[in-house]
Amino acid sequence: MADDTRQDDSGTTAAPAARGAHDEGPGEPTYPRRLLTGVAAAVLTGLALLLFLLGINVVLSVFGGILLAVLLRAGVNGVEALTGLPDRAALAIVFLLILIVIGGSAWVLAPQIAEQADAIIEELPAALTFVEERLQTYEWAEQALTPMQRFVETLPQRMSAAFSTTIEWLSYLLVVLFIGLFGAANPKLYTEGIVGLTPLAYRERMREMLAAIGYTLRWFLVGQFLAMVTIGASVMVVLWLLDIPLALVLGLIVGLLGFIPYLGPVIGAVPVALIALTQGVWPLIYVMVAYTVVQLLEGYVLMPIIQHQTVYLPPALTIAVQVLLGAVVGILGFILATPLAAVGLVLARFYRADVLGDPDAKPIVKG
Repeated sequence: MADDTRQDDSGTTAAPAARGAHDEGPGEPTYPRRLLTGVAAAVLTGLALLLFLLGINVVLSVFGGILLAVLLRAGVNGVEALTGLPDRAALAIVFLLILIVIGGSAWVLAPQIAEQADAIIEELPAALTFVEERLQTYEWAEQALTPMQRFVETLPQRMSAAFSTTIEWLSYLLVVLFIGLFGAANPKLYTEGIVGLTPLAYRERMREMLAAIGYTLRWFLVGQFLAMVTIGASVMVVLWLLDIPLALVLGLIVGLLGFIPYLGPVIGAVPVALIALTQGVWPLIYVMVAYTVVQLLEGYVLMPIIQHQTVYLPPALTIAVQVLLGAVVGILGFILATPLAAVGLVLARFYRADVLGDPDAKPIVKG
């Protein structure tokens, strides 16, 4: 019988060329170990999915905290670049500046905002009734009035229900604040914790992916903040020039809704139109024309400039994610849909490059 061993040119006897099918190399896991790892991964995945479905609002609150942490870190990096201060000192300055801005704004604007907010709450039912009375002169409006009548009739109950959910929203806000503060104070602790759960061969790539997500979210937030301030201030000035009441609080509402691209301006038009209508039909027409011009300038002039320097999100994808998460999760999903879409685009880029081997996978952000 021929021997499996052979000699090389130096005369050294070589090991058998093949091993049995069930022999394991020194660094390879045994079959029971692989089986146990697979079962554990399946169980953990199932538990994670269950927790996600049961507490999806909490998961979204955690993501909101991550957004806050990214925004705070952007401020810290800016202070460090300008002053050369160490990280902790720059973080303290950012916190102090935020407290000064919030405190100063509350001192100057809170009385006016509170007064105008109370006025809006009182004006809305009257505005809806006014619209109903005007439309009753048209036969075609009868069916269109039915949802409005139900809304007016149930408005007190809706306000009560909104008040009853305040505690729940406060709990979400606390989650966002604490995660944002702790995440901004020591981001490396959490990013390296995620990297540590990744196989050794993929850890550097995981760091690159986390860095790309952070970069994308940072510039997305910068772009949205610029758009929100611009659109809110523009609407407030337009309403003030047209002598429409509650200009300050309406501008604030429209500016905050600017965080939700495309759909936010549509929602913001409703209270603006209702308050303008209480002043007459022609003021309503002037206001809506001016509001439309402002939104068009923001959508077709300002946002392309901002997105060219920050992050571009395809409009159809953004709206689809907004509608989907809004229908499944509710208002929290609707608010956070756009930054989640930005993260999805980063993950899609890495999937195309690493899994599909696509050489044309390009960065979503501009370096």
